[in-house]
Amino acid sequence: MKRVVIVGAGIIGLMMAKELSSRGLEAIVYDGKKDVSEGSEKASGILSKRGLELSGMDYKDSIVNTLRGARLHFGRQTLKVIAKNVQAYVLDRGKLAEANLRGAAEAGADIRLGSRLDLEKIRDFDDGNTVIVGADGAVSSVARAFSFPQIKSFVLTYKAEYRNARISDRSVVDLYFSKRYAQGFFGWVAPYSDSVAELGIGITDKIKKHSMMAFDSFTGADEVKETIEGAELIKGHASIIPVSRRDKTAEGNVILVGDAAGQTKATTGGGIIFGIACAKVAARSIYLNIKEGRRLSLYDRDWRKSYGADLRMHAALHDYYSRVSEAHMERFIGIAKALGAESFFSKYGDMDSPTLMLKRLFLRKLVK
Repeated sequence: MKRVVIVGAGIIGLMMAKELSSRGLEAIVYDGKKDVSEGSEKASGILSKRGLELSGMDYKDSIVNTLRGARLHFGRQTLKVIAKNVQAYVLDRGKLAEANLRGAAEAGADIRLGSRLDLEKIRDFDDGNTVIVGADGAVSSVARAFSFPQIKSFVLTYKAEYRNARISDRSVVDLYFSKRYAQGFFGWVAPYSDSVAELGIGITDKIKKHSMMAFDSFTGADEVKETIEGAELIKGHASIIPVSRRDKTAEGNVILVGDAAGQTKATTGGGIIFGIACAKVAARSIYLNIKEGRRLSLYDRDWRKSYGADLRMHAALHDYYSRVSEAHMERFIGIAKALGAESFFSKYGDMDSPTLMLKRLFLRKLVK
């Protein structure tokens, strides 16, 4: 029987291994890092409550803070999307990775940390009796080893944590959309507690600028600098996030999942919820391939059918606010607020699924 080799012991790779092992398949995970929590601090840990509940992850012990919503700042306009109940969690990504490691190991997966694979070794796995899964991030070695189409658009980010920050409401995230410092993305202030906050910035990779330079501009802006005045910088990290999907994610006995496939929300860069959902599709595709001979390439069609519409809508929203002027966005938000957008999004908003929000809007109109 075929075995499955997963390259990458991040959250997506470990969930993939758990899904496969639970189905009785042999799953081996390789990763160069010696600790699964290594590098986890590079990514923000804000995940929707609904998405986490659907994911099947053991996340409860990783919760750092609870969030009810966000304030979206567009120049002089602010759109407040704040619900009565918890909508999202701030998670400790290191603890979340460790929980996923335990889950995969308990299911029977073989986790081989400290095993860095070069391109030649990855290609050696293509022996006709092995399914290879690339769960190794935005600059996937598996994708390069087998010449998959490139991801065309990325966001460069820089984030840092501050102690003794000034936080007015620990249950609300502030998002700042301004081309003065966040070309092609946005800046954020995410509370971890009453006095600890994460500040971050994202910029498109299309401009010749380092994300740390954008971060310095962001933290020096009038709308943000008071938050960290007198605060202690704990640590900072840079990362890269794909905001477009690969044109192909399956070829022969090789498939890509998560950031390696570009299965991320272009609006926020979040990849865990969609990555896990697509990993479950991948696990089913591999199982049917091994047990029934179903073509593995159908995975590409299957995940796009299930989640492609939402990801395309995230991409369209990202393209829109990246392209238009700040003055246009101010006018647009002003009109949206006058039409009741704050009330609607606070009640029916979903940070993962724009298509679900549209359905809710349509049903609301029908009821009226």
